[in-house]
Amino acid sequence: MARRVSSVLFLLLSWLIVPTVFAQSNVTRGCVEKFDASADYFPDKAAIEDATTFSVEYHRSYKVVTVRQAYEKGPSERYVLLQCGVPAPKLAGDLNDAQVVRVPLTSLFLFSVSHVSLLVDLDRVDVVTGVARRDLILSPDVQARIASGKVVEFARAGLVIDVERLVSDRPSLLMASGTSSPTLGVIRNAGVPVVANTEWLEPTALGRAEWLKYMALFLNEERKAQAVYGAMKARYRALSTRATAMPEAERPLVMTGRSTRGVFTIAGGRSYVAALITDAGGRYAWADNTAAAGTPVDLEAQLQRAANADVWINGGGWKSLAGMLDDEPRYAAFKAWRQGRVWVYERGETAAIGNDYWSRSVTHPDLVLADLVKIFHPRLAADHAFEWYMPVPAR
Repeated sequence: MARRVSSVLFLLLSWLIVPTVFAQSNVTRGCVEKFDASADYFPDKAAIEDATTFSVEYHRSYKVVTVRQAYEKGPSERYVLLQCGVPAPKLAGDLNDAQVVRVPLTSLFLFSVSHVSLLVDLDRVDVVTGVARRDLILSPDVQARIASGKVVEFARAGLVIDVERLVSDRPSLLMASGTSSPTLGVIRNAGVPVVANTEWLEPTALGRAEWLKYMALFLNEERKAQAVYGAMKARYRALSTRATAMPEAERPLVMTGRSTRGVFTIAGGRSYVAALITDAGGRYAWADNTAAAGTPVDLEAQLQRAANADVWINGGGWKSLAGMLDDEPRYAAFKAWRQGRVWVYERGETAAIGNDYWSRSVTHPDLVLADLVKIFHPRLAADHAFEWYMPVPAR
């Protein structure tokens, strides 16, 4: 009898202790009510697979996030994400002056529309309380929050930040596309944490999309981010495997960009666009170029490289092939123009709001890839309905 009572007591004590010391999942809303120094408050952890410009280190009650370039060619920045409700840790070394952000966030100001897309995919638009420009927001859920007064605009026209408004609202965090602006330093000094989101510096589409996990770190939503990203990546890889299996002779030669005053701006040969072309079973005309972003070349150099390109993508702003010649008569020298194979990603564009491509494509490279595969190899994506890409009409 005594042994049975002891067993029952042991099980009861285990039931009371284990949930505290060994949490079943991250706290995604609210704070810890009772701190336990031996507990791991982040049992759901992010595993970074494709992104190269951010990383995370886990400790029991806080995470250390490193952004390798806080802006293009800028220094790295490190942020300490501290579980709400636990005491601040003793930080030393390069963490001594690091920004400390309490997580999960309860209010978030966003600079870029692509940041909104991250929250939509995590089903956490409830934390959005400020956007730079409300007229560029495409998410119906965020639009509803704006209409109800739960979201404010803090940088009308996307240029000048209303510092007084932002600081008085005291959001948990301001997420910017880079932290080089002196104004952001003023906001930090006023007590509002500012962090960089530089997914645009990633050299691959999957790397850019994995910044979904970066956003998740601030919400303790690692479990959801792992699942969403994993499913998207599986779709991307499956389609790319089929496209890249096409014989070399069946892979179209692809050119990108547009000309302005005789200078063509192309996607760099080490850019995510170049990687997408390869993954979609195409051959990029500037594959040997070493630039990781858009780069200028003479129109004559583009003609030498791409006059016989089969497909032309990512120019944009053209209403017709005929109208393109008003912009630059020498476009007629490109085979892709003559054969009507000029494609732009403007299917989701509206005059009132803007282009949906710049919002959702970051976290949905599988759909961008499917669009490109349907252009390059139509039979491989016969059931896919174009998401963003459309041909430029003749007239």
